[in-house]
Amino acid sequence: MHLLSSLRLLKLVSCLIAGALLAMSVVHAEVPSFVQQSLRSTHSAHVIRVLPSLAADVVILQGGLAQGLRLGMRCSVTRGYQAVGELIIIESQSDRAAGLILNLVDDSTIQAGDIARVNTLQNS
Repeated sequence: MHLLSSLRLLKLVSCLIAGALLAMSVVHAEVPSFVQQSLRSTHSAHVIRVLPSLAADVVILQGGLAQGLRLGMRCSVTRGYQAVGELIIIESQSDRAAGLILNLVDDSTIQAGDIARVNTLQNS
């Protein structure tokens, strides 16, 4: 009996050691890129240029449907941390969008390089 229980104990210890070695040697897998990306689109785009016209200036954005910009969305336009104005999306394709300027802050102008972000509502 004593020999049988010693063999069982030896088998149990060897299984524990093997399990510990296996746990320590887990292969570090690379995380797929889609896991690191946000599931939500950025809902923002850079201003490429402003096309002046007689009725209203049109702002061309480098970003469209892929960034979550949809027809009728209102966007705040900023330069750094400073608010510049507001526009409404009038056309959106996969990688480009166009908006009409609704208002400008003080005597600001919207310029290439500014960022347009979709206005969102926040419940508190």
